Amino acid sequence: MDECNFMELMEEMAVQFTVNKKEHQLFVHDSHMISLTIQRQLVLDGAVFKDQLAELHKTASFVDKIYLDMPLNFEIFLPIRLPKPVVPTYDEKKRSVQFTRANYQHPFFFGNAVNVKCLNLLLQSELQRAISKLKTATSSSTGRTYDIKYSVLSLNDVPFVHQVVALDRDSNGKRFIRFDFILAVEFSGADLALPPYFKAPLSNRWIAYGRMTVDEDPNPAEWAVLVPKWQDASPGAALISLNCMVMLYRLMSAQQCYLFTLPGSIKLAFVMATEECGLDFQQISIADLTITTMFHQVFGNLYKAVAGNTIGDKTIKSRRLMAIRKQLLRARGIYAMLADAVLRNSISRNFVNAYFYYVDIPPPPECFYQSLVEVRNTDTKLKRKRAKGTPGQQDSGVEDTGHQWTGHQWRAK
Repeated sequence: MDECNFMELMEEMAVQFTVNKKEHQLFVHDSHMISLTIQRQLVLDGAVFKDQLAELHKTASFVDKIYLDMPLNFEIFLPIRLPKPVVPTYDEKKRSVQFTRANYQHPFFFGNAVNVKCLNLLLQSELQRAISKLKTATSSSTGRTYDIKYSVLSLNDVPFVHQVVALDRDSNGKRFIRFDFILAVEFSGADLALPPYFKAPLSNRWIAYGRMTVDEDPNPAEWAVLVPKWQDASPGAALISLNCMVMLYRLMSAQQCYLFTLPGSIKLAFVMATEECGLDFQQISIADLTITTMFHQVFGNLYKAVAGNTIGDKTIKSRRLMAIRKQLLRARGIYAMLADAVLRNSISRNFVNAYFYYVDIPPPPECFYQSLVEVRNTDTKLKRKRAKGTPGQQDSGVEDTGHQWTGHQWRAK
């Protein structure tokens, strides 16, 4: 089976899958229009969040079958500002914070503390009310009429990912704009400085969001701290990041791993990848950034939220959970194949087919991807610079797992 340089192949495909400029401009226009329509309705409703969703358009994504587009300054977090100054209490071990203000009453607070549950339930209520009144929005630029719906992915009965989907009425359900976001509170480092162990420049903003816990009951007054690494990315680095997510979406769509095609899932995984890579994420290869992002998707917790939000009677729910499980196993098989390609910087040329149609990817043995997980968690040399290597060359800093992915396992269906 003909092998090729994996790093170079990913760079070439990223150029090929760059979104069409005209379509991108139309998407940006319509996403702004839908965002402003929702904000105007919140104002008419006298909602608490009426002045808080100015950056909603940055959380938008355009989906048309296996094509994905997002703004260059895309966001997964929707930042809001608290109405009054607060006193922070930090937890270094958990990298979390609690915000308090004595003798103050506001819907964002429960007692003296800013409350994750209160904020998200209130936003859910106000968006449900606003969108149930709107129902549709029509673009003056494209002439498209969008049917708007709202839903959430919840963790521990608290909304975690808010989802607004605007479906193009004439697309037979194949084309839509969706806004996927996690509510966060935003601060300027100059106004509220983080402790030194966060290594946050005073000039930078930082955000806090509800901790994503699946196996424990979280404290609703506790917020995870995040210093965004992508906020100061150059336009070139931002475009590379966007192309990585476009390629990942296309791959997962073609391989019918629909659980991992949720734009919110891809964006959150990218955030976790930038946290792992630090500011170096702007210099690493497209292949490394893609596989690091995918790692946080298939081994993260968000898919558990999707499973936990599955509805239906016992039979239907069981069938849907089984489908989720199959998609998870298949996605991990894809991850194992790509991670091995990164280690060897070599892959079959037939790999390109996986971006266009379904191919046979048998799940690897448990030891295969478990060993790769260990490598990704312990060996920083996986995050290589954009150096050109030769096909089949092993990165000397990475341990060979002994389980190579051979070309004969690729069979188009």
